[in-house]
Amino acid sequence: MKLYLHILNVVVATLVLTQSVKGVVTFTDITIFSILKTMPNPDPIEHQIQTNSIWSWSQLVPMENIILFVDNATSCSFLKTEYPNVTCHNFASLKCWHSTYNRPYINCAFDIAQQQKQKSILVFVNGDIMLHNSMSHTISFVNATMQKFFLVGCRRDYEISPSFNYSNSEKTLQNGLNHSRIHSTTGIDFIAFKTDTPFRMPPFLVGVYRWDNWLLSEILLRTNITVIDVTQSIFIIHQQRKKPEGEKPERHALRRGAIYNDVLVKNTSGEDYKVGFINNANQILTGNCEQSQCTFKDNLDRSETVLLKQRANAQKYIAVLTVTSGYMPLAWNWICWTKRIGFRNYILLAEDLEAYKILRAANEPVFISKEQSLNTSSKSEAKYGSYDFQITMMYRLEFLMRVLRAGFHFLSADMDTLWLSNPFNYISHNLSITIQGQTHKQTKMSGGFIIIHATSKGRKLWQDVIKCQNQNLVDLREQQHLKRKRPTSDLTEQECINNRLNTTTINLLDPYLFPDGRSFFDLHRPQSRGIVPVVIHGNWLVGLEAKIKRLQSWNLLASTGSSCDPLESGIPYSLSNRTNPVHIRIRVLTYNRLQSLQRLLKSLQAANYLNDSVTLDISVDRPSAGASSSEKEQWKKVMDYVGDGETHASKFKWSHGPLSIIVHKNHVGLLGQWTVSTDHQDIQLFLEDDVAVSPHFYIFLKQAIDFYYINESNYDSRMFGLSMQHQHTVLGQRTGFSIRSIDKELNETGAPTFFKYQLLGTWGAVFFPEHWHAFLEWIATIKTENIEEGCTPGGLLSTEWWMSRHLAGRMWTHWFIRFAYERGWYSLYTNFPNREALIVNYRESGLNFNVTRGPMNPIVEHLQPDLHLNFTKNLPVFDYHFSLIDQPTLLSMRHNLWHRHYFVNQCRIIEKNHKVTAKLVKLKKQLLVKPKTRASTYIKEHKNGTRTTRSIETSLLEDVSLRLSPSSDCFKWFLLFELIFVFPIALLIVLGVCLLSRKKQAFRKKQFKR
Repeated sequence: MKLYLHILNVVVATLVLTQSVKGVVTFTDITIFSILKTMPNPDPIEHQIQTNSIWSWSQLVPMENIILFVDNATSCSFLKTEYPNVTCHNFASLKCWHSTYNRPYINCAFDIAQQQKQKSILVFVNGDIMLHNSMSHTISFVNATMQKFFLVGCRRDYEISPSFNYSNSEKTLQNGLNHSRIHSTTGIDFIAFKTDTPFRMPPFLVGVYRWDNWLLSEILLRTNITVIDVTQSIFIIHQQRKKPEGEKPERHALRRGAIYNDVLVKNTSGEDYKVGFINNANQILTGNCEQSQCTFKDNLDRSETVLLKQRANAQKYIAVLTVTSGYMPLAWNWICWTKRIGFRNYILLAEDLEAYKILRAANEPVFISKEQSLNTSSKSEAKYGSYDFQITMMYRLEFLMRVLRAGFHFLSADMDTLWLSNPFNYISHNLSITIQGQTHKQTKMSGGFIIIHATSKGRKLWQDVIKCQNQNLVDLREQQHLKRKRPTSDLTEQECINNRLNTTTINLLDPYLFPDGRSFFDLHRPQSRGIVPVVIHGNWLVGLEAKIKRLQSWNLLASTGSSCDPLESGIPYSLSNRTNPVHIRIRVLTYNRLQSLQRLLKSLQAANYLNDSVTLDISVDRPSAGASSSEKEQWKKVMDYVGDGETHASKFKWSHGPLSIIVHKNHVGLLGQWTVSTDHQDIQLFLEDDVAVSPHFYIFLKQAIDFYYINESNYDSRMFGLSMQHQHTVLGQRTGFSIRSIDKELNETGAPTFFKYQLLGTWGAVFFPEHWHAFLEWIATIKTENIEEGCTPGGLLSTEWWMSRHLAGRMWTHWFIRFAYERGWYSLYTNFPNREALIVNYRESGLNFNVTRGPMNPIVEHLQPDLHLNFTKNLPVFDYHFSLIDQPTLLSMRHNLWHRHYFVNQCRIIEKNHKVTAKLVKLKKQLLVKPKTRASTYIKEHKNGTRTTRSIETSLLEDVSLRLSPSSDCFKWFLLFELIFVFPIALLIVLGVCLLSRKKQAFRKKQFKR
């Protein structure tokens, strides 16, 4: 079926392109343009050559599809007389002439040809080129196959002798077909492209070199257009005067104007023009297209420099990864992750032809040498250290040497690495450092992730590594390792690299940002410090299947095929589909603090609402069954003030819009008050009763909503709302570090006025309706009463808050923290001078504070639009640990890094079975927990049937790990170390001090008696 459709497309395209005129097939959608010498030419041979060329073109396209460019008006007049239907342009009248070199600018010809939009395909040839009908059929075939293409071809030289008559153009063409020979493949003598091909040529001179190299290099390096070498499918006959015996052709560099073009091309594109040769075309077309026998094949002779220039970053860094067909599942996973992080500065080095074909079909930047492509074997996995494995490594080493010689710095990585961010943003660009890399077994550098700079030292180091590897191959082939009783792992490229590091400058990468497989998957070192790695090496595990399973178990396997699912992207912009205007609703949450409530309502009443109608909801919780009489009395005072919304009117009067009083029928706590379901589409501002608002808060709120929510060009699908408080503390802890201040962190990043942070601000949280409803739908699926552990990410302060408060139902924020963590969402925050805020918390005695402490921050009294309303689009984004995020889309997969199997605060469900407490008592003694600590509380809960043995173990381990160590295993070893070494030493010191003290006392007594 596919073959049938392909043939049908070719036929249809041919019918569109061609029409029959008197038995000659002409192609109406092709324009041929050329630059001629003077016509009529005083040299009869030159005159006949150009006449033959025009005749051959007229056999392929109608005369009106031919555009000729000449130096003077006389030539144009002659051509119009001889060929009335052609279009002729005079360079002199076009002001396209360089007076010093007395040559026209070739860019004028290309510009004018591209300006005519009637014909979709342009063909450029010199005035001495005769074209055969193979050109028409070739273009027709390619046009039916590809939407974008750039065809280039080499000429076939046919000598014109002055002693023969060449006035019969048809016979001359036939003789040229039979007696011509292909010129050097460096020449570009035929160019065909779509009229709308995007390029703008600099003012190169006609008749000298470099302009064609520049043009081809631009198409190769700056566009995604496929360059096709059609030399083997099109007869391009170059008529050239036969030179006298012994006369050498004129060198291009010596022609008038050659220096001008040479300087221009180097100033325009540097050294890039050097790849602009036909042998660097993407594909080669072979066969007879007229008989539908032509086929495309990849050009395996093209230089790797083309790919390097296409894919390297501005600093000339390129990542190179070797791939075999047997390792494709991990290759697809790696490719998918690079797409997710937006990384494109890489080349895939195919070790076998099958892998090359698979990746080329997926349009990946893959390279294979022609020699390597002849290796038809499809290797799955060669054993590490084996001869076959080291052959693969040698292929990689030699390719990387060519990369260095081309002037590019390379990052060589194994395919089992997992890339979560662009590593080039984290490495040193100091060229005095020759090599950088991951640590391996603490004492060595991993050969699976290294960076080499293209300096003389870097090239020398790599050349030495290749020499060492060559010797390894000899030893493996001759089995010298058996005679010397050495393992094959001693004869690897990694050993060669490490053995040569003593003589050069090296830099080990941060082991927390670039962990190996053991550090991340087994010891969890980056996670324990709240650090999201840049690259995780999948080593310390043997076998493709085992590596795949490990990634699956951590939910880090993005793909094993060519398809790649994108990460969670937030909620798309939908205001364009809404008919109702956007409204702001204020929701006040209160219980039994009348004075606090009155202060808040007074500040709300005094604010400037710009004459808008603003709805105010006051939500009042009821006392619980176990509430004290004092609590109930205080609650009644609140009810007497606000009313119940039905029988008792409110003493509070709201003058800025509708007022709604909501009294809950039962005690719901903060969780119930915050998460009450709503059916409106208003933007909601939540205010607990211990805060007060600035008189200008609404002006800020409305303009921020206009800028970040209503304006589609500024809309961020992952920003769930605004936080109008000043945030002080970084929620994410790092093991071994004290609690950090956001003010200090922001000062280190340039102190932006606005920033985005994953934490919600409960003292003035503003939620966009779509995001808030998504949270309500999510929490409705969670059975909160069955959750035993803190539902927050690993290493957050909220984990400890949850452990101390969740049994009393005193927290709800951990649920939204978990939700935003899984979705990768964040909020807008302010960073005004002097920690000013638009909403301030008074830290009153209640659920969060034991005693009243007064306002947390100064409030914004005077609005400064240049400061408080100076919104910008591209704001820094920070995660919970206040690490700057380059790719916010990656936040949605962060929770996978803190695997719930290894980190206990991951929403564990309560188990209903009961076990003996003997194990708990033993665990209690091991952890040296005093009777009044949490351990005793947990054990009592176990006896009451509310906790299981396993849950208490994990809770105790969590408590200790949060305070002391990155993991429970590390803590156990720490205790063992203390028991064996520290405790005896301390005991000896104490005994020594006691003995010394006794001796001093005895000595003093003797002195006293005397």
